Amino acid sequence: MSVVELKAVPRAGKSKIRDGYIPAVAYNKDRNVSFSVEERSFDRVFREQSTHGLIEIALEGGETLPALVRSVQMDPRKRTIVHADFYLVTYGQEIEVPVPVHTTGRARGVIEGGILDVVMHNLQVIAPGPRRIPSEVVVDVSHLAVGDSVKAGEISLPEGCRLAVDADLPVIAVLPPQKIVEAEPTEAEIEAQDHVPAINQEADDNDR
Repeated sequence: MSVVELKAVPRAGKSKIRDGYIPAVAYNKDRNVSFSVEERSFDRVFREQSTHGLIEIALEGGETLPALVRSVQMDPRKRTIVHADFYLVTYGQEIEVPVPVHTTGRARGVIEGGILDVVMHNLQVIAPGPRRIPSEVVVDVSHLAVGDSVKAGEISLPEGCRLAVDADLPVIAVLPPQKIVEAEPTEAEIEAQDHVPAINQEADDNDR
């Protein structure tokens, strides 16, 4: 997956943040670095890299920190970003990441009326290093019939990557068609039907 640069401004304590910027922090077990990033730039980078794409945080007047987005805090009313957390990584060291699962083809079971169920939208994978994190795993589902499934251990991963989850966990399945079941009438509905007044045939005849 490609590496994207994100420019940042070092931040000490509760120092004032520039207009249009948001506070952020990057950390691992050994260090913790506070800084701020332009909100629009971060939004663009996050849309592109999500939580599994490598980002190089270029500190103004300082070093460059390789990292992954760990979490993003949003303002629930304004729907704007208010804070970002990054996890610092080290080149050449293994790293566990969630990798998006995508499908290709149309399952035979779906053609027969079944439903394709992607049980795991992200597969936990251990990559040999930050630069070798796969952008996605693609699974061909065209051979799947109703009742079939694809387990984590059956998915092909890029060279050097391995699963971080149980190989027997289902990732994709084709479910049987859903049956439409008519709801049973409630007691209130049955009682209401019992009290429907009968048609007065005699009165009806007199009106003719």
